[in-house]
Amino acid sequence: MKKGRFEDFKFVTRFKRLNLMAQIALGLSLYIGLNFMAARHYRRWDFSSDMRNSLSPESVAYVKSLEDPVEIFAVVSQGVNDRDSQQIVRDLSSLLRRYEYASSRNAPVKVDFINPHLDNKKAEKLVQRFGSDLEDCVIVSGKNRFKRIPIVDFYGAENGADRRDFNGEQLISSAILNVSYGKEPKIYFLKGHGEMSIKSANSMRGLSEFVQSLRSRNYAVAELDLNESKRIPDDADMIVIAGAQMEFLPKEIDALRKYLLNSNGRLIVFLEMGPLHGLENIFYEWGIMSDDMLVLDSGGDYESASGDMIARNFPQKSHAIVHYLISMDMPVQFGSVRPVRPDMGAPVDEALKLEPIILSSKSSWGEKSYLRGGMQSYNSETDIPGPLPLAMTASRKRGADLGLTIPGGKLAVFGDENFIANKWFNRLGNSKLAINTVDWMFDENNMLNIAPRRLDSYSITLSQSEIYALALRFGALPIAAALAGFIVFLLRRR
Repeated sequence: MKKGRFEDFKFVTRFKRLNLMAQIALGLSLYIGLNFMAARHYRRWDFSSDMRNSLSPESVAYVKSLEDPVEIFAVVSQGVNDRDSQQIVRDLSSLLRRYEYASSRNAPVKVDFINPHLDNKKAEKLVQRFGSDLEDCVIVSGKNRFKRIPIVDFYGAENGADRRDFNGEQLISSAILNVSYGKEPKIYFLKGHGEMSIKSANSMRGLSEFVQSLRSRNYAVAELDLNESKRIPDDADMIVIAGAQMEFLPKEIDALRKYLLNSNGRLIVFLEMGPLHGLENIFYEWGIMSDDMLVLDSGGDYESASGDMIARNFPQKSHAIVHYLISMDMPVQFGSVRPVRPDMGAPVDEALKLEPIILSSKSSWGEKSYLRGGMQSYNSETDIPGPLPLAMTASRKRGADLGLTIPGGKLAVFGDENFIANKWFNRLGNSKLAINTVDWMFDENNMLNIAPRRLDSYSITLSQSEIYALALRFGALPIAAALAGFIVFLLRRR
């Protein structure tokens, strides 16, 4: 009697082997297919009490409405045992992955973390695209623009030391809006009053270094002569007055006033010593005054042999402009600087917010008789004791009487123009102070109603005996189950 094929031992062995291989192949295909589908189509649920692991509906709406892709590069220097930087990476990763998830396929948000000390090639490519000075920051890049956010700005605590309030969502959503806006912000530098020139490479009166830095950050820069132009152009996103030496005409002052008050304009003024040439009328409306005094300092740490002032003091509640300078312990080198302080005689305006940027030291004073030369000393009858504000910002909120917080105009006044000149611009923290002021002027964070997230950390302190007790309690059941299984195995073998 002829045996069947399935009665043949060799055939059955081969068949079982093929069957096993087919099962393995099908299992792998199922595993890969499920993971592929899960990677492309998945949902996230946030079960935290305050929804801290989710983006606000406002941010989700902005991300969903993107028309072009957005790239986010988190450049963080992290060592093996650097717990601080590792925690920063965890905070940023948790936030930025939410933007990836919320974005659409047509305009995705792509996130990349880069350690500049290890990923040298990636770091070099970033420098080629966005310029230098990219360490410890987050770069948000759109189609035509990018924005750089220092890591220290993400944390609400002073100097980033005690990280409790995390402003990440507000900053990233604002940056995405900023870089997705197709038009480059345009900055006009006034001329016609002896101002410093954006086209000049002169070391003392040229601004070519400042302008080059602005253009590398996607700002459009041009000159504006109010004597030739009947009004301020509609595309003027900001105006800069750098070291004016002659009087402004009444029509020019009126145009600047209307630009700030009616058009929610932005104005930065860098002052020389001497008269204000009519700008005091604008300052009065914005609660600022600048005395015709020279800030002197008897402390050797603050005044160099050349007479330049090294300012390293900041208000207790530091301005957003100088957060980076404080974190890097970076001072600013001014030339002949005058005080810029609140005008106590200005009308009270609840919609107006005044903030000092940088201060002189306690050993400084405002010298009224600086023109006489020679050795100067503090005179309590005519001089002002320090510390004195050397720069201030004033910003208005529109609709305050209706309970709204619509951003209004912004004014920044510096008591010195020398620090932005070509000779001083790249010294110490001068360039950071100037560029950060421009960035703050265009900052749209206040337009986003996104509150900072509280970073709560929990820790458990256990003694060695308590650790052993916990290990015994949690390990008793698995060990008992494993032991029971081993006993059953032995009994079955018998």
